[in-house]
Amino acid sequence: MDDIDEHFALLNTNLQQCVSSIKDGNENASQLVDIARAQATTTQDITSEIRRRNDIYAEHIHHHRRHASYQYSESDIWAMLVELNIQDEQVMDQCYEILCEHPGRVKQLFGMSYERRMTKLFAFMTRR
Repeated sequence: MDDIDEHFALLNTNLQQCVSSIKDGNENASQLVDIARAQATTTQDITSEIRRRNDIYAEHIHHHRRHASYQYSESDIWAMLVELNIQDEQVMDQCYEILCEHPGRVKQLFGMSYERRMTKLFAFMTRR
């Protein structure tokens, strides 16, 4: 019986070692799964950020193209001159005529801050 007990004890020990190895393997596999999930989440976050930046860039390009070719109307020009509060009607009419004849100058004015427009407008007037 001692022989059987020894074999049984050895078998039991080997089974316990096998179970322990499987358990360790399962823990390692679980850790690898956790790492893979974290990498997948990070990849998704990076992908979302790239898409967000691409959307912003596309919007910027669309906005730029739309404004680069935009032609300001005569009423836009007149409204800007009224906003500048030019008191002399003759000067106002001259500014209007010059700006209607030079769309590039109009774009320059509309691209500037309100505070700088009057100075630039008078520079245009003296250059004619």
